[in-house]
Formats: sequence, C-alpha cells, structure tokens
Amino acid sequence: MLKSGQKKIVNLTKHQKQLIIVSIVSTGIITLLSQCTKISENSLWDIFDEIQRKYFPQTIFNELVIKDPQKLSRRVERDVDRAIRDYEQWETSLLPRMTNKTILKGLESSRFSGTQRLIVKDAIYYECSGNIIGIRGVWVDKDPNCN
Repeated sequence: MLKSGQKKIVNLTKHQKQLIIVSIVSTGIITLLSQCTKISENSLWDIFDEIQRKYFPQTIFNELVIKDPQKLSRRVERDVDRAIRDYEQWETSLLPRMTNKTILKGLESSRFSGTQRLIVKDAIYYECSGNIIGIRGVWVDKDPNCN
C-alpha cells in the first residue's frame, strides 16, 4: 500500500517501452500529416495499416494496430468490405448476363441450326422479379410484372 507522497514504480519490459515509443512517434507523424494534407487521421491510419500489413507484417507496427480497439475495428471493417467486394466480383464473373445481345451472340455458335437461330432471334427475352428470366414470342402479350 502506498503512503502519501510515495510514487508507484511501474516496471515496463523493453518491448512495452518500444511499443509506447512507436505509438507516440506514429501518432505524432499521423497527426502532423493530417494537419498538413487535410486528410483525416483515420484515413491516414488506414493507409499506414495497409502498408505495414503488406511490407512489415508481424512487427511492432502490427501490434500497435491490434492493441488499439478503434484501429482494429477499422481494420476488420476494411477486411469485411474487401471480402464482400471480392465475392461480388467473383459472383458476377460466373453468371452470364442474359441480355438480348448476349443471347444473340451465343446463337452464332455452330451447335444451333439456322432455323433455331431465326426462331430465337425473333423472340423477346424478359426478366421478372425474383431473378426469373424467360423467352416469349413477339405475338405473346407482355406480362405486366416483367421487364
């Protein structure tokens, strides 16, 4: 128990001291850059984090980000956003776009006869809600629920 006027001595490991120094210096640099460039500190921390992840993984800089809940939360948010974007790009690359132009180009394949090409070429392709697509003849009335 401490008596009045007595100071508590905190023993820090060498690593903890380095982390504190790196934190103070990095924060100072980010703050200075933010003031000079008018870029938000959060954006600069995001850039710093992405650079250190690519070029200095498993270093004290990574630990600096991981130990700060706000910086870690922003990292997780960026990673999730990136994963969603990557998935959406991958998913759209798999699905053919069923437009008249795409379908007509597909009809040029040698596996269709001339008669089949004529029948399908004059057809109307439509999309309905629920990702339903279809083909109808030009003489069939348009379904009001479909495009």
